[in-house]
Amino acid sequence: MDKSWITEQHLRDSFSMEENYEQTAAVLIPLTEVDGTWHVVFEVRAHTMRRQPGEISFPGGRLDPGETPVEAAVRETSEELLLALEEIEVIGRLQPLATPHRQLIYPFVGVIPRLPDVHHTDEVDHLFSVPVETLLLLDPFHGEMEWTMNPDQNIPFERMANAKAYEKRVIKMREPFYEHEDYIIWGLTGKILTQFIKRLKENVFKPI
Repeated sequence: MDKSWITEQHLRDSFSMEENYEQTAAVLIPLTEVDGTWHVVFEVRAHTMRRQPGEISFPGGRLDPGETPVEAAVRETSEELLLALEEIEVIGRLQPLATPHRQLIYPFVGVIPRLPDVHHTDEVDHLFSVPVETLLLLDPFHGEMEWTMNPDQNIPFERMANAKAYEKRVIKMREPFYEHEDYIIWGLTGKILTQFIKRLKENVFKPI
């Protein structure tokens, strides 16, 4: 048998342990003290934004070439909250989340020195903050979002086992919705907030 043209180096290079950050974004949950109480800072996105105008989010965005997720989270927070890079202290991270758009989101938690006065910029309509203690006591309601699978006509269904099970298949995802005053926090921001609250509760309310 002829020697394979696939070499060991091909295999090692293809499955390297080095991170590949294509289709990757990062966000930061900003924490700040307001009158002696810790708050989480949220953005209301500018109504002129092409994607998700007026929705509630954390500062963040896609990685620039050569950036790590934590560097991107700090840079984006600096740009959106009008803070100097050195004013942002990253204190931890949460589990990455995959979006339906095949993007991987890396959430971080950080401390900022104040609640910034940001209004009507290109990216941010305004900011608001919620006491961490309030968030721990919020009881979100849950709803189901549905997506219907519509397979492409090029998929060879006639040759696939159990193909009928995938035609027009409905995928349901349970989503948390947090209500605070006039704001509703949901979607990716709601999922990240759920992680944040769960992690904090495990530490704050752990048995003595």
